Order: sequence, then structure tokens, then C-alpha cells
Amino acid sequence: MCAVFECKAKKVYPIIYPIRYGQMNNINCYLYEHQNKLTLIDAGIDSAEYQIFFEEQLATYGLNIMDIEQIILTHHHVDHIGMVNKIIEKKQIPVFAHPLALERLALTPAYQKTKIQFYQELYERYGCAEVMASRIEKMQQTLHNDGGLRIQSVIEPIQANDYVGELKALETPGHSLDSISLYDEECGWLFTGDFMIEKGTTNALIDFDSEKSLLPTVLQQRQSIEQCQKYSVSTVFAGHEAVFDQFAEVAQLNIEKIDYKVQRIVKQIDKGNETVLKLASALYGDLLHKIPTLILSEVIGYVYFAEILGFVESVQRDGQITFRSV
Repeated sequence: MCAVFECKAKKVYPIIYPIRYGQMNNINCYLYEHQNKLTLIDAGIDSAEYQIFFEEQLATYGLNIMDIEQIILTHHHVDHIGMVNKIIEKKQIPVFAHPLALERLALTPAYQKTKIQFYQELYERYGCAEVMASRIEKMQQTLHNDGGLRIQSVIEPIQANDYVGELKALETPGHSLDSISLYDEECGWLFTGDFMIEKGTTNALIDFDSEKSLLPTVLQQRQSIEQCQKYSVSTVFAGHEAVFDQFAEVAQLNIEKIDYKVQRIVKQIDKGNETVLKLASALYGDLLHKIPTLILSEVIGYVYFAEILGFVESVQRDGQITFRSV
């Protein structure tokens, strides 16, 4: 059992699942209690082992699933929604998420087909279709068999400046287009999902907007950090790693890290690494073939941000996008 955080008749019960998940340690969710109402913020992963752990953690706090009265999802990724269906099977309660999460949580066929088409065309345009063929295949498998990933609940939309009880929703896109953080002003508590963790921000994953255009996710990530810097934050309850209190230092470190990565991209282009694959190999070496989705998302996202800033420009050469510094 983790320590319970208390402030002005409010409590936070952390549920920290110790597991190596990608590049992260731990998968976190939180129970937020105010006026005897219990809100689950995020819901872990969908596995038998996690369900046992989740219910055991509730029991150590003297709670059980039937005590949960509502769920808020910080974003739609699978490591944040795993227990939702299991909870609502036992008790019909409201589930809140950003409007842009709705079709992703519902895994509608129309959304999945659009997603497959977007990434197929993106990877071909950037010359990395062969490297990413297995990811496209997995998307197609999900289209034909969602494997129970679809959330079986009506989602109530919340967006910037909406409140769920004492929790104010902040739109903090970057890691995902639907990312929200939840802020309790009275206590200075900020629930960030994957927008910010103790050792830094997670990847600003490439994604598409309603026009099927590539989103400027790194720019969004930077702007989200700057937005949160305006608030008085005492404690950050992150989706991975540890709960932490040095928000100002971590936020500034991440601003500097983003700016450094942009300059690193420009330097590599100046060295002749003018394609996404050459940039990925130069920057990350063998990791490109171990975690290609994350690496190529990182490189495409940052080179697009460098374009937005006017540091580089893209050039079509033999049907493929190449880059040069300006």
C-alpha cells in the first residue's frame, strides 16, 4: 500500500503497479476522494494479474470496486483504460474523457480505417513503410478483432475548464491529442496522465486531426507545459514513475529538453542525414529496430516541429520527403 495523500478533507489513494512498461516503470492510477465521493482517475491495463492487484490495493485502503462512483480518463491509451469495462459491468457509473477520445475509446470501424490509411500514407511519404509494416498489420488485425479493447460505456465529454467536482480539466495535448490533466486548485494537486512524469515528458506521439493532417504534437507538448506552469502545483500524480513535488523544475527541464532535441535534429540534417530513416539511425542506432514505432514517432514529430519553427524545410525527392536546414 502506498502512502495516502491528504489535504483539506480530500484524499488521494495511489495505485502503483510495479511493472516495466515500454520505457516506463510502473503503471499508475489514483482514487480521489472528496465529500465521500470516490473518483477513479485512469484505470490501468486489462489483464487478470492487474485486476487482482487493483482489487487488492483497494482492499488495503478499506475500499472495493463498488465504492467507485465515477471514472475520469486522462487519455485513451490502453494502459489507462484497462479496468473500465470490468468496473462498469459491476456498477453503472459515469465515465469522463475528452471529446477527441470518444471514437478512439469506441474503436469505431470508421476511425480504425482512417487511422490505418493515415499511417500507411504517412510512412510511405517519409520512406519508412517497410520498417513499419508490422505496425500496420497489427492495426488491421485490431480492425477485424478488437480483442475486447472497445470501451462498453457511454463517455461523458469534458474539455478545457470543465469541472468534475473539485477537479478542473486542463487540455494538455502532445503525448496524445485527447490528453487532459486534472487540477485541484485548493490542494495544488495535478493529475497528469502521461503528459508529464518525474523523469520527463513521455513521447509526443504523432497523430492526425479531423482533416487527417499530421498534428504538431511536439509544439502542443511544449505549449501544454507552458500552460501548466501558470498554475500553483504542489504535487504531481503522474501516469507512470513516481508521484513528485518538484513540478517547476521538471517542467522547465522538459522545455529545455524539447528545445535541445530540435537543435539536435537540425545538426543531424546538416551532417547529411536528410531522411527520417537516416535521422532515426543517426540518433538512436539499433533502437530503431527494437522500438520503431516510438523512434519514428519521435523523429517525425521533431522534424515537423523544426519545420514549423522555420529551422528546416522539406523537399520532395524521388517521391520521398527529404530535409535540409534553412
